[in-house]
Amino acid sequence: MAYRKYYDRIGGINHWLFAQGEFKHKITRSFRDMEYTAVINGSGLVKGEQTYPRGFQETIIPELKRRGEFLGEIKALKRINTRDFKVLTVLVGDKDDPKVAASRMYVGMKAATTRLAGLSSQVEELPSRVTAHEMQRMLEDWNRDPSIAILMFQLPFGGRAGKEINTTDLCNHIALTKDGDGLNQVTLGLMSLGADRYFDCCTPGGMLDLASAYLYRDKGRKLRPDGIASFAGLEVLVAGRSAIIGEPLFNILKRFDATVLGPLHTRTGSGGKNDKNTQLKVYTELSRRADIIFSCMGFFPYTLHSDSEYFFVPEMVKEQCLIIDAATSFRKDGKRPFGDVDPRTRSKAAAYTLEVGGVGPATVTRLIHQGWRGMLYRNIDQVRQALEDYEPLVKSTFTRLLAAYAGCSEAEASDNGVELFQRAVASGSHPVHAVDALEVIFPYLLK
Repeated sequence: MAYRKYYDRIGGINHWLFAQGEFKHKITRSFRDMEYTAVINGSGLVKGEQTYPRGFQETIIPELKRRGEFLGEIKALKRINTRDFKVLTVLVGDKDDPKVAASRMYVGMKAATTRLAGLSSQVEELPSRVTAHEMQRMLEDWNRDPSIAILMFQLPFGGRAGKEINTTDLCNHIALTKDGDGLNQVTLGLMSLGADRYFDCCTPGGMLDLASAYLYRDKGRKLRPDGIASFAGLEVLVAGRSAIIGEPLFNILKRFDATVLGPLHTRTGSGGKNDKNTQLKVYTELSRRADIIFSCMGFFPYTLHSDSEYFFVPEMVKEQCLIIDAATSFRKDGKRPFGDVDPRTRSKAAAYTLEVGGVGPATVTRLIHQGWRGMLYRNIDQVRQALEDYEPLVKSTFTRLLAAYAGCSEAEASDNGVELFQRAVASGSHPVHAVDALEVIFPYLLK
């Protein structure tokens, strides 16, 4: 069979990550007084005396810092200082507003993680009386500031600002080169189309990363040249249709050759009527088919079942499925997070995420990683020069990835590798290709 040329993205950090022995993608841990096995490990956190093995976050964040310190050893990149580049988060809401308390805690976590990765963190806290005009003016300044690698608004805004400011319009004015959280609708569209873009939405990206690690390590699935596992032949359910999680995840999974069921949502099967029995039947028919469930409904507590406040219960899933639950809802106390999946369901799954230590840390890690990439976009000419300086290494690495994915000899894939190298260094090509290429050769440079 003739070699079929590959022209999508190639490179990234996952090829390195999934090969790390210290990266424990699946662990056993206690949670809410129960012991769970086959937990998908997004963090690798320390709690009291118990230390969990290194997960997604605690493997990548130190590696980004290590790579940043190594930039000085690369001739074309030696003038880049990671501390000169900032991840900017904008929080709008008064300090006594309980509605933004969780957001304030989340922003603090992102800031601390950013600094651990070697970048600088900038948090702008604005009162709820701030106007749309004032926000637009500040955004223009942030877009022009070369020291800001990425910027994001922590949504929703609190108080009066949350009611009066059109945040969709505001986010659509974030420069695409700094849209690190995928809030601009152009970024969302490009991601859904699988087109070249600077960044992805962080939560669906983190969900794909966690699922890919499991599929590659436990199921022997091939890694695509872009570092995502092959979903070909798998039936995948996306539960939720939010603009920055469910919808882009649904669309991009189709581009990874998955058979996508959904997006399932609160009106699926209702026919416009509040018919719970019909809805539950449709929900169950879809979810029982799924090899993988990506859940991001997020409306806990539900009233779908008489004996459970969760959306997915044991009889709705098939044996040995994979469950990636990104939903995080709170009761009135705002302290205890709940997902979409009833804990009783986990015994049927091959692997699953918990409400704490799963998708959340993977999302934050994606965000910080995109800040690191944003720094490289600010220095794209130097990145391309570095690739040219290491031309044989880039070509051979590309060729090896292509041959492994196609199941052919490196000789058959070599011409394709040369073409993709030329795309990465060409001044007219999208910068994402150059940054992907640098990331995939970094482990060899560090040796």
